[in-house]
Amino acid sequence: ITRTSYLRVTSPMYVTDQPAFLNGAVELETTLSPLELLKSLKRAESDLGRDVNYTRRETMRYGPRTVDLDIILFDGYDAMNDDGSAAETLDDNDLQPCSLIMKTEELEIPHPRMMERVFVLSPMSDLERAVERIRHPVVNRSMGEILSSLSHQSAGASKDQGIRVIPLPRARMLHFNETIVMGILNVTPDSFSDGGKYSDSSEYAASAALKLVQEGAGIIDVGGESTRPGAEEVAIEEELQRVIPVIRSIRKESDVPISIDTRNSRVAMAAVEAGADIVNDVSGGTHDPEMLGVVSSLDVPMIIMHMRGNPKTMQTMTNYSEEEGGVVVSVANKLKKRSQAAEEAGIPRWMQILDPGIGFAKDLDGNLTLMREAEELRQLCLEIPFLYGPSRKGFIGRITGETSPERRDYGTIAACLACVKGG
Repeated sequence: ITRTSYLRVTSPMYVTDQPAFLNGAVELETTLSPLELLKSLKRAESDLGRDVNYTRRETMRYGPRTVDLDIILFDGYDAMNDDGSAAETLDDNDLQPCSLIMKTEELEIPHPRMMERVFVLSPMSDLERAVERIRHPVVNRSMGEILSSLSHQSAGASKDQGIRVIPLPRARMLHFNETIVMGILNVTPDSFSDGGKYSDSSEYAASAALKLVQEGAGIIDVGGESTRPGAEEVAIEEELQRVIPVIRSIRKESDVPISIDTRNSRVAMAAVEAGADIVNDVSGGTHDPEMLGVVSSLDVPMIIMHMRGNPKTMQTMTNYSEEEGGVVVSVANKLKKRSQAAEEAGIPRWMQILDPGIGFAKDLDGNLTLMREAEELRQLCLEIPFLYGPSRKGFIGRITGETSPERRDYGTIAACLACVKGG
């Protein structure tokens, strides 16, 4: 797999009396011919419970099914042998690069109904890059161009581009049809934000988390290591002792999505086993070389944050030169590299959230610029969902003159609204 789209939930098409569709697209490299790949996909569908031969009485074409794997486009393959017969395997031809057009009883490429299906064109458009469009070999138009024209048609095709989602354990999902508020629960004795008030009792910490949920939090972020400027690294065993009881206590009372704020793969694994759903790594997977592989094996989403240095050194690294493109371009370039590294480790794009790292190796102007240019940053990062974390941070104190972090809530509200307004 070389690239993945995002996942979207859309209304069902053709047979509408069935559950919503969950749609995604992947780009892959294979040594299989198109017909061999089709057979492999049919085996996968059958293994996952689909009645591929419509043998059961209740099975209908376009009706409810567990999974539907289609070949949309195929490139780099010559469908014909020199004598004009269909090439069954890659050994039959010399791989002349082309955008394949083929039609047999078993398979037609390009997919014959792709141009009427928004639920296909939307994820296919995700795979396009600014300098590398995916073009339909018959109509010679990109996926984005076809999708745009389809959205202006008055009849005959669904226009539901769907809601972006990220799957969570236990068949739950994060839905990005609105801004999601993350409640921060620091269980460290040296937290800059709340003075360590939740570090002594897991039950007390869990009750605070449940109160955040009642007040509108859609995710609870549990952290056992302070990453404030100048903070010392915490031993892994101590971090585990702080966060695991709290996660278990929250999970006993609520199914709210929980993210574990950690730089350590051991903590991430133990937290997910205890009931956490998301790994939030402020180092973007650079602190612990095992982190990306562990998150991939856990099959949970990952929040990938931008930071230079570490909490002890980061505030000496706040200069973003013009040669780097300034703070927005520099942060975007680093995040794209970390996103690609995560994808190569087995964390698909539809399981990623990016974080520009407000307050981490950023000065006042850098923080405000990243908030103001949130839309540009997201576009530079290929529309991956973004998390902004300005809560009670020092730059708010500099603007408002408030020295106590616990008294920066109004400034935090304004900062969050500014992030949403910025895109």
